[in-house]
Amino acid sequence: MKPILTLLRSKSLRLSAQLCLAFALGSMGWVEPAKSEFRKIPVTSVESCSVPLAGAQGIPHTCRLYRDANAKLPVWEAALGFEFGRLTYQQWQQLVTTYATWHNRRNLAYYDRDRNYNLMDFMPPIIQAWNRHRFHEQVLTPVSPTPSTPASPPTKLAANCWGTLYEILRLAKQDNPPAPTLFVTDSHPMLQTLRQGSMKVQATPQPGDIVLVYHQHGNRTYLDHVALAIDQQLYFEKAGAGNDVPYRLIDRQTLEQIWNPDIYTLEYRRPYAHQQWHSPEQIFGKEGNQFVVYGDSLVQSSPRDDFSQSLPGPMTYFAMKQLPALVKIQGRFRLSPKAYDPQGLAADDNTSEF
Repeated sequence: MKPILTLLRSKSLRLSAQLCLAFALGSMGWVEPAKSEFRKIPVTSVESCSVPLAGAQGIPHTCRLYRDANAKLPVWEAALGFEFGRLTYQQWQQLVTTYATWHNRRNLAYYDRDRNYNLMDFMPPIIQAWNRHRFHEQVLTPVSPTPSTPASPPTKLAANCWGTLYEILRLAKQDNPPAPTLFVTDSHPMLQTLRQGSMKVQATPQPGDIVLVYHQHGNRTYLDHVALAIDQQLYFEKAGAGNDVPYRLIDRQTLEQIWNPDIYTLEYRRPYAHQQWHSPEQIFGKEGNQFVVYGDSLVQSSPRDDFSQSLPGPMTYFAMKQLPALVKIQGRFRLSPKAYDPQGLAADDNTSEF
């Protein structure tokens, strides 16, 4: 099948910051890309931290701050982790009730009194697998023309914050969920989709709630970032788009340092209990649902449109691609070894383009 692609204009993405912080900072510049692969984030130091876990009240736990001193930006240096050690069955039940109510608890490992538990053990498979990683992007199609082939727009395999959140929500309640799909799409249809599938909440966020970070320009709302609430003061995010941004846990103070509430609006929402999140290719990838970001306006395109005539400057297609199946090792979900191998990721059947 031909790939389903979201059509976005790269220059306006960088100018409008519509694909998260990394676009706003220009880290999606069109330079020679790395091959598409996941990489574990190196740890240069581990520090104690004091972020509270409301859901673990009465259960001893340790907060760890994992620092990567070589991160491209200071705001991407830190990621949080929480260790419980061995748990009684009652303590394990309390943590399952708190952190797994919003997703499918049947995907969690059975209780083991000899296991040293951490917070990730109570997260859905995708978060377990993605936590403290980066994804390196890749241009999948040639950009330069050859004597026999005319120039064509590049197709890029990339991931960003709201594509990540959408896949977490879509697969969270499935038994043995399939591998997620990597994709990016324009902010406006994503904002509409997330709002339609959730209700606004004013109270303290609960595990499984989402936060939408946006700003207003005229009468238009522009989505800048999204994150998933794990605890009252704790969030899981992909910090932006580009090769250098982490998948990680952060606290609310860090979130608000990056996205100042005096400038941005942070809107908390709770997905509906029986909300069905359809596959991203169905919602965002149809030809009739392609979007062109054009300055401050968004134009929905028709497959019949001649983009070469209607849009100035270069365009970039963003592909949707399924990852290799996650693997389960001693009750914890991990990325397949193929996800760390540029050749394996490109060649595996599970990563064929839609």
